[in-house]
Amino acid sequence: MDRGHLNIRPGRRSYILPTLLIGFALGSGCNAFAEPAKLDAFDIPAGSLSSAINRLGSQSGLQILFDSSITTGKTSPEIKGQMDVRHALEALLSGKGLAYRYISVDTIKIEPASEPVQPPPDGATTLKTIVIRGREFNESAPGNAAFDSADIERSQASTLPQLLQRTPGVATAGGVRLQGQTTVIRGFARPSDTRVLLDGAPKNFELYDQGSIFIEPEILKSVELQKGATSVRYGNGGFGGTILMETKTAKDMLKPGQSFGGWTKGSYHTANNQRTGSVMVYGQSDFDTPVTYDGLMSGTWRKSGNMRVGGGEVYDASNDRLTTFTANGGAAYEGHEIRASLTYGRSDDWGPVAAVRGDLAVSQSSIDRYGRQQARLRALAARDLDDFSATLKYRYDGESDLVNFKAMASFSSTSLHRTRPIIPGFTPSASLGGQENDAQYSDIKFEAENTSRLEILNAPHVLNYGIQIGMHDRDAWMYDVANSSNPSYNYGYYASWIVPEGTQTSISAFIRDEVEVTDGFFITPGLRFDHVRMEGKPNAAPRYNNPLAGHDYSAVSYNGFTPALSGRWEATPSTTLFLDWAYAMRTPIIDELYSSQSIATKASATSRDLLPERNNSFNVGVSQEFYDVWSSGDTLTTSVSGFYNHVTDPVTRRFGSANLANVTGPVPFYWNTPSYRIYGVEVKANYESDTVFGSLGLSIMNGSRKGAINDIYGGKTYPGDMAPLTVNASLGYRIPDSELSLRWTGQFVAEQKHTPYYQGTGYFYARPESGGYAVHGLLLEWTPKEGFMAGTEVRAGVENIFDKFYSPYLADGVSAMAGRNFTLSVSRKF
Repeated sequence: MDRGHLNIRPGRRSYILPTLLIGFALGSGCNAFAEPAKLDAFDIPAGSLSSAINRLGSQSGLQILFDSSITTGKTSPEIKGQMDVRHALEALLSGKGLAYRYISVDTIKIEPASEPVQPPPDGATTLKTIVIRGREFNESAPGNAAFDSADIERSQASTLPQLLQRTPGVATAGGVRLQGQTTVIRGFARPSDTRVLLDGAPKNFELYDQGSIFIEPEILKSVELQKGATSVRYGNGGFGGTILMETKTAKDMLKPGQSFGGWTKGSYHTANNQRTGSVMVYGQSDFDTPVTYDGLMSGTWRKSGNMRVGGGEVYDASNDRLTTFTANGGAAYEGHEIRASLTYGRSDDWGPVAAVRGDLAVSQSSIDRYGRQQARLRALAARDLDDFSATLKYRYDGESDLVNFKAMASFSSTSLHRTRPIIPGFTPSASLGGQENDAQYSDIKFEAENTSRLEILNAPHVLNYGIQIGMHDRDAWMYDVANSSNPSYNYGYYASWIVPEGTQTSISAFIRDEVEVTDGFFITPGLRFDHVRMEGKPNAAPRYNNPLAGHDYSAVSYNGFTPALSGRWEATPSTTLFLDWAYAMRTPIIDELYSSQSIATKASATSRDLLPERNNSFNVGVSQEFYDVWSSGDTLTTSVSGFYNHVTDPVTRRFGSANLANVTGPVPFYWNTPSYRIYGVEVKANYESDTVFGSLGLSIMNGSRKGAINDIYGGKTYPGDMAPLTVNASLGYRIPDSELSLRWTGQFVAEQKHTPYYQGTGYFYARPESGGYAVHGLLLEWTPKEGFMAGTEVRAGVENIFDKFYSPYLADGVSAMAGRNFTLSVSRKF
């Protein structure tokens, strides 16, 4: 094909117009690749299939996931020369009953083939036809983490934060309740600092003193964690990182040769008497048409009693109940796929007003005054939480290098309704939500993007670009029974001054271009633009809608660019170096702009003049793979990554005598404060052989803030949400020919003294110091692949073997974690 001319195949109307537009925009300095797949240099010796797959992943820059049991005892031929990933994988998997598919942007999963594969005849090689599902943009980095369904099952986690907490740089904040846990990444603890997407739909809940993520792990097929804020694909916040969750589909669950199937699971945990049951049905068929349809429906029920923490104490009102329903369906035809998903979860129980708390902790003075039962009721709230999301996706992965198009529309909503007991003489405080309160956060999101492979000035490019539109709405109210007859409080019905109502509309566009400068060396510049408009809803209570107090709920708009630059050097087939930078932006959220206080206070005004936060963010790292380390066919994968975040104009509440000194008139309730820095190092290592396996993860971070949150004029302090030095380790053994494995896990956490608690008057707002601890666990797995029990998976384990009493730093010293916990789960596919 001559340079400057675009090769458009006749009859492909689905992408003729986008192709013409791309060609017009790029002009005569570019041309599409003549071949749809990039060629890599492979040098994989004959030997263990497991080792060969790991070598292929290293040499191609892809992450390849597989259960080692499906490769045990299998060998592979030598693979050497220039070829694309498709042909390399076909050669490795030929005749072995295995197939592969892409499950994320740079991750391949190998699993049993959906159709029986016959061994090749003598003197011939038969290659199974395998379809690569698109040409995705490379998101790989040493600090990122991916979990497939086997990892999720193995963790036996009850919440998403529990699943992620053993990842370097990640910690869980809050207590033991399902409604009271949040994920903290690299010292960023606010809900807006961790972007959470379920099938592409946003799922953050930012209500004060409550959890932020309410997703049932049983419904997930994969979780991908992209740490940091250096990707322009996601913008406006997410300084800690982005969590991408995908729900299970029929294609993930069907056994080889099946068109219809079912799955059921039951599990039990002793620490809180938790019982979980799941049922799933799914199917796939073309109904004698060119279109392939698939569908899945599932239900999960999780119920527990009060939690027993280490040492034997039982936390009152820590029981949970969660019910989740999901549905997922799709249709595919010649590269086109449309898919819809729906998830609904409901939790209802009694608990403390602040779900992040530990024990109910009824005071003795309250017991003496009201009696034990009355005192307990005064500390409780009935909590009803509903969580819903629905997505509709379209994607085209045809034969064009120019058009690999995706579009999505989603709706998500999370609501929490709390009611306090009606007791004669009991008047719940408005600061704790009054007699009754309700908050509902909902999001509507549209996005479209395309990925093109081009050659510009003889350099290969992967160009990814798109637009995103989001509409966020917050509705909130409470009944303040103490002011039910006071007109200045609208007779008790109004939104809390720290939970304002409002809307946010965002329009964004991004573009990034991965350029292969030389063989194995890639540079990716990127740029993102965000327009964000927020408007508050005037408070129904005149006390919090008073111009004399500085209350103004009118609209505010922000515009900003986020530039980014990434580099990746595949120095050898086993060594890759990374460097990422971005000048990320976070606009103030509705709570920060429109929270207020009464005119009786100094900081009473809304905060419409806030500046957006900026994060000068760097990630750097190196990954290295070693082969045949201790035995033939074994693999050791290691990575070291460092991060540095310098956040300017951070938004905090304005409080503290030093910050309010000499203030004569109403000032905003929130303001921009001096900058802070957080930096650290993360180390990961994974060892894999046919019998022995293990992992090691380490993270350490530090930082400094100019002044303190309650005294910006003072000396330097520590940022308040940095996790201490943490090491996670595992070591396991597979019993040959038995499909049994035994795994030990250990978490070792140092004491945390890097807290502003003892710096100035930090104890008014900071987390207290925490002690170090070590927690150990064991897990026995049996996953038979043949015979009558094929499709059955049994996992039995014990967590916190020595019943250690410990309270993590991010639990604020108010909650310990679960004590010795025996676990059992049994699942089976039909």
